[in-house]
Amino acid sequence: MLSRTTEKLLRKLTTRKYRWQLKMFIAEGRKVVQELLDEGLHLEHLIIKEGSSFVHNSGMVIPVKEFEKLSQLDTADEVIAIFRFPEVKRELGNRVVILDKINDPGNLGTIIRTCDWFGITQIFCTTGTVDAYNSKTVQSTMGSAGRVNVSYASEVEILEELKAQDFSFWCADMEGENLNEAEVPQKMALVMGSESHGPSDFWRKNSQRVTIPRKGKSKTESLNVAIATAIILGNISLGR
Repeated sequence: MLSRTTEKLLRKLTTRKYRWQLKMFIAEGRKVVQELLDEGLHLEHLIIKEGSSFVHNSGMVIPVKEFEKLSQLDTADEVIAIFRFPEVKRELGNRVVILDKINDPGNLGTIIRTCDWFGITQIFCTTGTVDAYNSKTVQSTMGSAGRVNVSYASEVEILEELKAQDFSFWCADMEGENLNEAEVPQKMALVMGSESHGPSDFWRKNSQRVTIPRKGKSKTESLNVAIATAIILGNISLGR
């Protein structure tokens, strides 16, 4: 049986306030948990559903009904883990992504996973962006949360830090220059705006605005922010 202390901790970690206060988060699902373990994140608790083939020397096996009550997923997986936040690694390289008030946890998780695919290890989030350690976000990263650092700061703080390191800024904007015709900076920070409002005036003013050109007779109003991020990063990775 799970201790009351662990149950209480799980409840606390469903809120952003306590995640950041305690520097811990919940991860669910066999694949996600295993990848985070493989990345060496500090494991606090590991809860395994009875009947699962998942084995770990720190795991506590509990009955199915008890496990399902603890799970935050619509369909409970086999494993729930509590990890400490990964150590901050400020390895910027030549490419970083800035997320401006992205509010959907699934989109944030997919963007983290996409950055991992393209070798980008740092994401900056402006104040108001959804929590990277929200359980839905962590689930969407499919384990990439252990390889991509996500930090939060104001627009001004992010701009000043990156300008001091000679980064130029691209901002995805419907009214921007054709992505295929824009010159790619040597050190670039890509700004992606919120799903509903796009980039803020602050980033429009301080960035070169680019857009993904439509093809054919498409009348689609816009692209999902995670898809748009993947298209732009893929375009850049081709070495234009």
